[in-house]
Amino acid sequence: MIKNLPIEENPREKALALGIDSLSNVELLALILRTGSRDESVLQLSSRLLNEIGGFQQLRQITYAKLISLKGISKAKAIAVLSILEIAKRLKDIPQCESILQTPMDIYLYIKNELMFLPQENFVVLCLDCRNHVIKKKTIFVGSVDMSFVTPREVFKEAIEMNSSKIVLVHNHPSGDAHPSHDDLDLTKQFVELGKMLSIEVIDHIIIGWNQYFSVAAMKFVLCEND
Repeated sequence: MIKNLPIEENPREKALALGIDSLSNVELLALILRTGSRDESVLQLSSRLLNEIGGFQQLRQITYAKLISLKGISKAKAIAVLSILEIAKRLKDIPQCESILQTPMDIYLYIKNELMFLPQENFVVLCLDCRNHVIKKKTIFVGSVDMSFVTPREVFKEAIEMNSSKIVLVHNHPSGDAHPSHDDLDLTKQFVELGKMLSIEVIDHIIIGWNQYFSVAAMKFVLCEND
């Protein structure tokens, strides 16, 4: 059990001493699993589980059947893991009406948990008021992002309906690499020009990767190593 581990290997004691955000992904999962087995410690079990499912990001897609098929994962452990994932999902869905987006980092932090590990590209529009409060968030398209599918009509319709004079475009790269493609940059340019015609400012297009993002407005890539 975790309480029987040496202090330097005990994630519970580490969290108490340094804060829960000091724990690695393996250590966080170990706290949920609580116990290992006769053959391996809970930290070893946690590490092996993540390796066998393909990494931490794959937890978003994990199923009960997959979990209990793994050696050392009991029904109780599987339910504990799924419960934490469900809590995270429900928290993510709570509206953040008071969110103010002033910088590319603000945008990234606002939406990263929703988009970071999705298996398909999702194109989202954020409608802002004059003080950059988010007044609506809408997923416009799921699939490969290009102008033939992400139509201006759908994007600007949301802004017009909300009487919003500013929008932010956001989409994710399932590969995890947030660097923009030529199509991403071309699409942004087209939407900026169309926005000018409609008096709706496209203030940025943020591309979300794994703990990283790219701001097209700033033409800047940011790696968030401690995110």
